[in-house]
Amino acid sequence: MMKQRVVAITGPTATGKTALGIAIARELDGEIVSCDSMQVYKDLAVGTAQPDAEELTLARHHLIGFLDWDKEFSVSDYVKLAGETIACINRRGKLPILVGGTGLYARSLLRGFTFKDQCRDDVLRDRLYTEAQELGPEKMHQKLSIMDPVAAQEIHPNNVKRVLRAIEYCILSGEPFSRQATRSRQAESPYRYMTFCPVFRDRQELYRRIDIRVERMLESGLLCEAEKLYDFCKSSVKCPTAAQSIGYKELFPYFNGKISLAEAVENIQRESRRYAKRQLTWFAREPDIHYLYMDELYSIDNALKECINTLKSHGLYTDAGFNEGGNAIE
Repeated sequence: MMKQRVVAITGPTATGKTALGIAIARELDGEIVSCDSMQVYKDLAVGTAQPDAEELTLARHHLIGFLDWDKEFSVSDYVKLAGETIACINRRGKLPILVGGTGLYARSLLRGFTFKDQCRDDVLRDRLYTEAQELGPEKMHQKLSIMDPVAAQEIHPNNVKRVLRAIEYCILSGEPFSRQATRSRQAESPYRYMTFCPVFRDRQELYRRIDIRVERMLESGLLCEAEKLYDFCKSSVKCPTAAQSIGYKELFPYFNGKISLAEAVENIQRESRRYAKRQLTWFAREPDIHYLYMDELYSIDNALKECINTLKSHGLYTDAGFNEGGNAIE
C-alpha cells in the first residue's frame, strides 16, 4: 500500500510550532496544513494566532481563515478537507507539514479515523445548545457522564461542542458515543508520518511565554477583534463556536461591564496556561511522538536540525529527499 508522506508539528500553545513549521517547509520544499480548530475562521487572525502576513509569504499555508463565524466545522469535516489537501500537496511533489495544537484533529487525521454523516438532528442539537446555555457546561458534562462515562472522561467539560455532539449521538443512536469512536478507526493509516512536539522542560518558561503572547495579542488588536465577535453574538440567535475560543470568551464579561480589562487579561492568561496543560496531557498519550525540548535547543534552527536528523535516522529522509521516484512513501 502506497502511503502519503506527512510531517506533523503538534503540541501546546506558545512553543514555536508556526516558526518551526515554516522552517521545515522552506528547508524541505513543503506546504503547511493547519491543524487548529479555531484558525479555520475568518477575521479572527489575532485571537486564534494565525500566521501573520509575513509568515504567510514565507511558506504556502492551507485551511486558515476560510470559514464564516456562524458555520459549523467538525472533526469529520477537518479529516476530509485536510486529507484532500494533503493528497493535493503530495501530487505536486511537495511535502505536507501538519502544524497545530488541536490534538483530536491530528489524531483523527493521522491514524485514519473515519466518520459517517449519521445520527444528526439539527432540532435536537439546537435544543441541547439552549439547554447548555441555561444549565452551563458542567451540568451538560454530568449528563454525558450518565449516558457515556468513557466519552465523558475523554472530553473536557469546557469543550461544549464536543459534549453536545456526544449527547446527541447517544440519544439518536441508542449507543454510547465512545463505541462509535472505537468503530471509526480504519485498519491502517493512509499516511507515513512522523510527529514532532515542541515543549519546554521548564514549565514556568512555557507559562511565561504564554503570558507574553497574550500581551502581544492585545497590542496586535485582540480587543477590537473580540468586540466584533461579541457584537455578532449579541445579534445572533446562536453564539458561534468561535466565541468559545480562549481569548474571546474571557473578554465578553469586560464588554458587558462585569469585570475590568486587567481581570479579563489575567483570565485569558490563566485559561491559556490551563489549555497548555491539557494539551501536554493529550500529547503525552500519543504514541511515537518525538519531543523537541526548546529550552535546550535554544533556537528554531537547532530544532530544524533535530527534526531532519530524526527523519534521517528513521529512514524517512535522505539528502536526496523524501523519495527519489514518487510522491508517496512505501
